[in-house]
Amino acid sequence: MRLILCFCMMLSFSFYMKAQKKIPFLFRLQEKKVNKHIHAYLQHDTLIETSLAKIHVYYSNTSNKPYLLLLHGMGVDAKTNWYRQIKALSKAYNLIVPDLIYFGTSTSKKEDYSVEFQATQIHEMVQKLNPNQGIHVMGFSYGGLTAAVYNQLFPSKDSKLILIDAPVKFYSSAMADSMANLAGVSSISNIIAPQSLQDFSALEQTVISSHFPATKSMKRKIMEHYFTPTIDIRKAQIRYLQDHEAQYQKYTYNLNITSTLLVWGAMDGIVPLRVGKSIAEAYPETCKLVVFPKAKHDVHFRYPKKLNKAVLEFLQN
Repeated sequence: MRLILCFCMMLSFSFYMKAQKKIPFLFRLQEKKVNKHIHAYLQHDTLIETSLAKIHVYYSNTSNKPYLLLLHGMGVDAKTNWYRQIKALSKAYNLIVPDLIYFGTSTSKKEDYSVEFQATQIHEMVQKLNPNQGIHVMGFSYGGLTAAVYNQLFPSKDSKLILIDAPVKFYSSAMADSMANLAGVSSISNIIAPQSLQDFSALEQTVISSHFPATKSMKRKIMEHYFTPTIDIRKAQIRYLQDHEAQYQKYTYNLNITSTLLVWGAMDGIVPLRVGKSIAEAYPETCKLVVFPKAKHDVHFRYPKKLNKAVLEFLQN
């Protein structure tokens, strides 16, 4: 009897260990799926050296297609952020999809956490691709702020701008921390760079529209895999934005002269809908607001087909 019990315990432990090993495998599987999707529609995958950075970028350069630059958010790299947009948008546009500096494999020795640094180095990278025309720019969340700063620094009369759940103009650190408090954590850093199950719960409440079926163990592994390696950099970026928020509120981002599509999740718990509404009210001649009633801070993940359709209609009209 004791031998049978011992055997059952060993068997249970064996299954437990295999289950634990499946989670990193899932990460690898997701990475493989995303890579395959990206490479099916974008011709190039390379590093481009600018004056102060090395930027990893996926792009296509088919003749007779206009260009669209996609700038990702703070949570993930470019391919993970945009893989649900690549197929639909690449049919009509040459896409330029870089990892922002300090994300993915884009690097810099300068340790400059300003959004202006991101925008100027991305612009240098774009110029090296020699598009020979103005480019449209789309950004999500932190990438939306980067897209807006890009438009502030390098406006083009023929280019359009798309901002998705972006902390632009009317956003503040007080607003961010207030939203975080409602989710049960002390600051926005807990959500953007979660390190505990309480932080992860706050992320689920504010960011993810649909139920996220994951065990506590899996959530810990997600945090360890996706957030822990870059936590110091993310916190430094957040501190910079907080210390310079008056500057980012002062910019017009040339929204008064640039045709702009604002896309928002009505239930966004990080950058609330009132930010998008304030931008649309401040620039009614140039800005159009599209709201997804059931989305949080994840419109491009939750409703990719509807978003892609809205983006294409905006760019082509």
